[in-house]
Amino acid sequence: MGYNLRVKICGITSVADAAAAVEAGADAIGLNFVAGPRRIDVDRGHRILQFVPPMITPVALVKVQEDRLADPLAELFGEFRLSHLQVYGDVTGRSLMLLAREGFRATPVVAVRDEAFADRPADWIVTDGPSRPSAIVLDTFDPGLKGGTGKAFCWDWVSAAREAGKLANWPPIVLAGGLNPDNVAEAIRIVRPYAVDVSSGVEIEGSPGRKDAARMRAFVHNARAATERTP
Repeated sequence: MGYNLRVKICGITSVADAAAAVEAGADAIGLNFVAGPRRIDVDRGHRILQFVPPMITPVALVKVQEDRLADPLAELFGEFRLSHLQVYGDVTGRSLMLLAREGFRATPVVAVRDEAFADRPADWIVTDGPSRPSAIVLDTFDPGLKGGTGKAFCWDWVSAAREAGKLANWPPIVLAGGLNPDNVAEAIRIVRPYAVDVSSGVEIEGSPGRKDAARMRAFVHNARAATERTP
């Protein structure tokens, strides 16, 4: 019984929060180079990446424009051999293929609007070719935000899509959107994701980008405990 779930704590903005996330037991940390109150610049990203210990996976949130990354980011990722990208922007089969050729493992974000989210997937979601993503992040749709909404979508939509066979050819699913220590166990029970991804749900109230060490520990603990009860 149970399965091996990965836990990502996203929106890390300081070395101290990165250290607390590692201490809490996170498998991965997310660094936002896109937008919003958790966005960091290249210099801060450099300081955090210098800290990240072995066996912890750094994931960079990036925006793809004209099928490529901005040069400063490409140089930063090359220096630290960072290969995992959470991709926003002009995501196409071509952009994913080019990123793969450059050694990156791309995880595009799919904004879940309604129960029909899996009815007409993009070609690059179900392909078996070089543009196939390493995983897919399912996040809550918000017309004004790329992520970090603090709102959950209906997890039953994912369960229903899986039971209907609509996710049979999809890459592994990373569940995001409105997760916190209190609801992550229920989310895992319903969705059975490959990984869970939390940001605002483990922050100090009223301080976007500043993590709460106790909430991070509780999130990781509750997520691990939930997998022991989930087939």
